[in-house]
Amino acid sequence: MVKLDLRKLSAPVEALRSDLSEAYKRLDAQWDEIEACLKALPIPCSVSYTYDHNEWRPEDFSCLTWKKWNGKKRICIEVHIFEPDNQYSDYSVTTTPYDEWSGEQRIEMLNHVTGLFEAAEKQTKLFIDKTKN
Repeated sequence: MVKLDLRKLSAPVEALRSDLSEAYKRLDAQWDEIEACLKALPIPCSVSYTYDHNEWRPEDFSCLTWKKWNGKKRICIEVHIFEPDNQYSDYSVTTTPYDEWSGEQRIEMLNHVTGLFEAAEKQTKLFIDKTKN
């Protein structure tokens, strides 16, 4: 059996701990600013921006959402999987709020914030139009 020196192997990663902590602080600050902006806007409904469609199963998709989740408005990722054999719904939806995202997801989702704000405008206008009928 191979004897591993785990202290030696982990030392380079351990040396990055404070830099990693600062990276998370920067990411969290940016997302806190985005969330504060969304909270301050007059958005009357859940907002969703689809950023990914499965090319082999186009009915499956993923979105960045702003919605009420567990009692408060939150930024979430939703993954919708089409399940035609499900007796209760055609889709299963997995919701992951921001505080459960990986570091990679926190960075990747920044690419879709513009789309989320554009969707907020579109969906708020649609809400307003629906009240005119």
